[in-house]
Amino acid sequence: MLRTRATAVLVTGSALLAVPLALAPALAPVLALPAAACGTHALPPVLAPLAPFLWPLAATVAAAAAYTAVRRPRTRRSPAAPPVPAADPAAPPPAARHSPPGRTELPPPVDHFTGRAAETDTILRLVRSGHSAIAVTGAPGTGKSALAVRLAHELGPLFPDGRLYAELGGGHGEPPPPAAVLSGLLAALGAPAEEQSGTLAELAARFRGRTAGRRILLLLDDAADAGQARALLPAGEHCLTLVTSRDALRNLPEAAPVPLAPLTEPDALALLAAVAGPGRTAASTDHARTAVHACGLLPLAVRAAAGVYRSQSTSQLPVLAGRLAAERDRLHDLRMDDLAVRAAFETAYAALGAADRALLRALGACPAGRVTLRIAAAAADLDPAAARNGLRRLTDAQLGGPAGHGAYRLHDLVRLLAAERLDHETAAADRRAALERVLTACTEDATARGSRAWGVAEQYAVPHLVRAAVREGLLHHAHALATAADPWLARRPGQSARAAMWAAVLDAARRSGEHDRTTHALRGLGSAYAHEGRLDRAVDHLRMAATLGRHAAVRAEQTTTRRLLGAVLRRAGRYEEALRELGTALEDCREAGDTAAEAEVLRGLGDLHLDRRRPDEAIDCLERALPLLARHRTGDAAALADTRHRLGTAYAQAGGLVPAERHLRAALALYRREGHPAGEGRALSELGHLEERRGAHGAGVELHRAALAAFERAGLGAGIAASAEAVGDNLLVQGDPSGAGEEYRRAAAAHRLLGDHAREAEVRRKIDV
Repeated sequence: MLRTRATAVLVTGSALLAVPLALAPALAPVLALPAAACGTHALPPVLAPLAPFLWPLAATVAAAAAYTAVRRPRTRRSPAAPPVPAADPAAPPPAARHSPPGRTELPPPVDHFTGRAAETDTILRLVRSGHSAIAVTGAPGTGKSALAVRLAHELGPLFPDGRLYAELGGGHGEPPPPAAVLSGLLAALGAPAEEQSGTLAELAARFRGRTAGRRILLLLDDAADAGQARALLPAGEHCLTLVTSRDALRNLPEAAPVPLAPLTEPDALALLAAVAGPGRTAASTDHARTAVHACGLLPLAVRAAAGVYRSQSTSQLPVLAGRLAAERDRLHDLRMDDLAVRAAFETAYAALGAADRALLRALGACPAGRVTLRIAAAAADLDPAAARNGLRRLTDAQLGGPAGHGAYRLHDLVRLLAAERLDHETAAADRRAALERVLTACTEDATARGSRAWGVAEQYAVPHLVRAAVREGLLHHAHALATAADPWLARRPGQSARAAMWAAVLDAARRSGEHDRTTHALRGLGSAYAHEGRLDRAVDHLRMAATLGRHAAVRAEQTTTRRLLGAVLRRAGRYEEALRELGTALEDCREAGDTAAEAEVLRGLGDLHLDRRRPDEAIDCLERALPLLARHRTGDAAALADTRHRLGTAYAQAGGLVPAERHLRAALALYRREGHPAGEGRALSELGHLEERRGAHGAGVELHRAALAAFERAGLGAGIAASAEAVGDNLLVQGDPSGAGEEYRRAAAAHRLLGDHAREAEVRRKIDV
């Protein structure tokens, strides 16, 4: 305080002294007179010759004193910062200013911030390494602003010259011009009114001048594009700019990119629990998991869902999860106060060009988030090159992204918005035409030779597409797609969607009176029920298909139905009925001269005889099937491998260990060549049991260990449990109880994961022994 008072005295005295001294040149003749003549005191004679130079000297002293008075407090706070021209030293710090057009003070951090540990570490690492600009980008609702605001508050102590905030409105469809934003930022920095107007270049130059050499953090929230953000970057290596945007900002190389994906499942569950309130989700973990996945793991959607749940004190989490699982009303339900998921995505949709909006709408005709380029081009009626360019632009807008070779993925909530826009903005005839093109493209994808394009997304989408085709009266397309996709769907866990698909086709075929399609749908539905383990229902549908199929134009269809019926009856333990159906199918094949179908029926008979512990009859059937398969299935190594594996098992049952080993090793080679680890594990396991029967327990241990490794690659829990137990048995015989106990514990753990507690108990009894 004493220093401040001294400075004030110095400034005042210097200014007052400058006034009389400024008159010194004019008074020089008077000053030369004697003091008595003037009636006052005069300068000493020795100083009279210096009078003309006293005014410049006094002015210099006054200016130096004023500069010292203004500069000293600033240099005490930030020695490295240069003076800001025309700045008001009494102005409040930038973080506390509020100037038009829009807020410039930092918003408060969001409540219940959850997750984003990896992204936070990345941003802090970039700050430590000296990056002056960082771009946090992502799809609408990923929590870009929440993360950036939180970090801006945490980083505040590193930027003593203040923190500025500018809301750029990119996600609201009407971003303010950069000149208006710069005017507000200059006002926050204490610039006088005359400096807050001018051209964009002038305002940008003034902003850079006022930020040069200072330590300021600037948060540019929701930038529309790279051009808008670039005009607002401050100068100086000591400033930090955080930019958030829905745009990928690929044209802003000045900013290090930090893309945000949806939350992980644990973080989404934690956010749901935090916003919903203590203990409200703990008792319904499965329903909470359903709810957050229906939200696409987006923070905005999870917050909205939790807010809805919390606002309804009597509501139960299973009710909320059920409502969100229904796609029709999901976007409507994800709304709470100012949290509206639909609004966020609709703004992003409105910001697209007309061609890209049309492409996104067309993708709403496909119920899968993942689409191949062929399907996207068909849906929008575009050539592949135009579709690829459009999908890339959707990727830049954070509404999609690559999903493997030749495929793209839309977020589920984006897909739902696209479907809504398709319904509201497209004529019914055009929607039907788009669906028809999608159905055709999906059928071509499914039947393409060597196609690898399909996966879990198609397992979900195809049944929905088939049902949509049935609703639109496109029975031919529905049946064609169901037939093409059925082999894919039959190989995947969970058959409820496949069963629903064939049920829809069956209902439409019955109403149209088409017997062939009715028969085919009954067989498909029976096969789906069989895969689910609902054997009685499978038998009922397959019997109906066999009855209708007597009049089928293609006899091979009837043979296929009877062969499948025989296999299901065998699994149900109804051996005599199975033998009868397979025998009839074999006669039909021979009568029609269909040797390919005959090979399949013989394989089914071989399996039946193996189950009945009649190895000689199984060997007879399988030996006859082998050359037929080799003739007709040269490209199907899996069928040949399975047949040789069954032959090896049959010979082992019959006591023929040498031919059993020969067939099993041939099967093993085929499985390995085809990259079939589950089959490889089964063949190795059978070979291990052969060595046990020969008394070669050391070789048995090695083979069972190899089988265990193959089952682990395949992720087959039952195989892991059986092989680990077999290794333990052989080690115990060899006198290694410690090693056997370790393998038994591994087998018991595998049985526990499978939920087979009876087998787990049996294995644990071996440990005790």
